Amino acid sequence: MADGTRKIAVMNRGLLLCAVFVFPLSNAFSQSNAPAADMEKIRQSKDATQQQLNDQKTEAERLKSQQDLQDFLNAQSRSRKLEPGETAELDARFLEFRMAIPRFREATTEYGMNLGMKAKLDKELKNIETQTDVFLRYLNAAKVNHPRVDPLEFKDFSQAELEWETLNSAEYIASVLDLAVALERKNVVSAETLKFMYTLDGQLLRLKWLTTHTK
Repeated sequence: MADGTRKIAVMNRGLLLCAVFVFPLSNAFSQSNAPAADMEKIRQSKDATQQQLNDQKTEAERLKSQQDLQDFLNAQSRSRKLEPGETAELDARFLEFRMAIPRFREATTEYGMNLGMKAKLDKELKNIETQTDVFLRYLNAAKVNHPRVDPLEFKDFSQAELEWETLNSAEYIASVLDLAVALERKNVVSAETLKFMYTLDGQLLRLKWLTTHTK
């Protein structure tokens, strides 16, 4: 009976020692996880704050763009009258605009082919830029003035992404040039026409930036 009691006592002491060692280890493990959990919460909080700031910036840019367009439409609705000399210049620029369309489309097609074959793009980029300048000169003579491009739009673009964005932009513009000619030939200039030409001017300025920053 005494031997049995001693054996039980020894076993209890062993269990007690295990508990003494295991508890601090378990406690230490829990404490080591606590800083990691805190860091994750901090990171998530920072991400949420940054996203909120990005959303606010995007909304501010959208509102500014809308205000710029409205200011332009208001100015044009008040007066789009041209002096006799300005009318002659506008007619000459419009002729240049129409003549530049097939050259622009050809340069865009050649650029797309060379991009797909990973060939040199310098010549086609220059040709696209040259015809883009012709379009912009006409819009400037027509007193369509979109704000300049914000280079921050492309700050995260790789060179390959710039090349493809140039093609996308050129192809879009090539698809709407005939509409621009048709609208400009109308005797009555509507608000929708002014809005379209204003947007086209912005797209052309964007394309010009791309052609000068794509290698």
